[in-house]
Amino acid sequence: MSYAPPRHSLAPRPVPPWFRDAELGIFVHWGPYSVPAFAAPGTADYTSFMRDLTTGATTADRIPYAEWYLNSMRVPGSPTAMHHAATYGADFGYTDFQPRFDAAARAVDVTDWADLFTEAGARYVVLVARHLDGYPLWPTAIGNPHMPSDYRCSRDLVGELSVAVRQRGLRMGLYYCGGMNWTFRTTPLRTMTDLIRHQALGPGYARYATAQWRELIDTYAPSILWNDMGWPAQVDPHEIMAHYYDTVPDGVVNDRWMRPKLPGNRFARAAYLRFLEVALRAMGALGRPIPDPPKDFHYDFATHEYAVPAAAPSGAWELTRGLGRSFGYNAAETAADTLTGVQAIHLLVDVVAAGGNLLLNVGPNGEGRIPELQREPLRALGTWLGRNAEAIYDTVAGDRTATTTTTDGHAVRFTRRGDTVHAIVLADQPVGPITLRELTIPDSATVGLVGGPPALTWKRREGDLLVELPAGAAPQQHAFTLAITGW
Repeated sequence: MSYAPPRHSLAPRPVPPWFRDAELGIFVHWGPYSVPAFAAPGTADYTSFMRDLTTGATTADRIPYAEWYLNSMRVPGSPTAMHHAATYGADFGYTDFQPRFDAAARAVDVTDWADLFTEAGARYVVLVARHLDGYPLWPTAIGNPHMPSDYRCSRDLVGELSVAVRQRGLRMGLYYCGGMNWTFRTTPLRTMTDLIRHQALGPGYARYATAQWRELIDTYAPSILWNDMGWPAQVDPHEIMAHYYDTVPDGVVNDRWMRPKLPGNRFARAAYLRFLEVALRAMGALGRPIPDPPKDFHYDFATHEYAVPAAAPSGAWELTRGLGRSFGYNAAETAADTLTGVQAIHLLVDVVAAGGNLLLNVGPNGEGRIPELQREPLRALGTWLGRNAEAIYDTVAGDRTATTTTTDGHAVRFTRRGDTVHAIVLADQPVGPITLRELTIPDSATVGLVGGPPALTWKRREGDLLVELPAGAAPQQHAFTLAITGW
């Protein structure tokens, strides 16, 4: 199926300022998978998991994401399959979690979520409207041919959270897993070639996914279309995008719309997948990175997962990660698996200084409550932003990417707003002199402390910048910011 989008909808367009300036968003993963809330302790991180998918190594005990529970319980002998049988019994299916989830959904206070996201300093929210398990969190009118008509949330969580978020001045985006739906498959995904098979669901699924994305756009007008796991080969994704921009002119679209390109003949397709499997294993065994497929489609921002890119991307981009190893709530995770407030602050600074946005995920538990283990780093982030907002929001990456202090080797990151450069030191604020390595500023520049004196004594010293920090009340913890004006 081909589609020629209206030229005005997909003409070259700058990324809207609201997205570039937002810097921090909150991702929300909540669904039936939040009831069992299980991924085996000690599983690999995201990078190791993707490596195992590529090389063909078993992923039965390597999936770190609790939201993959349905897939994991389908893998014979996996920790999830054994946990499920021992906890719920062999005859208890994934859909049997729905009544308990629906009861929680009817009672959950989404305004509490929105208050926390506001307190954390987020400027946008992205809710998972439908994940890989195929369970919609809104009263969709699009029937799933493989599931009962009531296989959807009994409450319009998408609509109610959208209202709560927007009432607090935040933007609302929606995630939809366009490329795959495990209710259309019965076999598990264990390797990269399995992933490609799961993306080849045919024209019926393509019509279904297209109709649901359009329904979400028409009903909720999200500020972000956050698609995942690719897109069906039978539909040009620009059809969705053109309709979206006509509906939400200042909306943005991410870059996860790759379409599987498989031979139409089933024998040729089997041969191709076998060749691909052998080639991927060989590349993995040699330690060679798997090249990303070309992005021959429109998008507004690139999406990275868990790891900050080694080199700052040239266009708009976003890093997403869970506060722990998983996006969906995993009851087995502890503080050792979860970002601290300090780590969350430093991660945000690293991302913003490289020109990106941070989309930090929360995973409410089976009752719909965001655990204190996740609330604490978000509150710490909000407290820090309350004092250092000018160094983060509405900024661009600094001309200088990074340096360190000379005495303790603390990392320093840079952002810019107008003629002010912010040097963010990733450490507790000391008293007395601090020296930033290999940093030269004009004689006319002013150096101040964000949240403190607007003018500090400074001087050059052998190519470094020495600044005299003041003694006084309330030195900043975790990170502090020098504002250098006129540089």
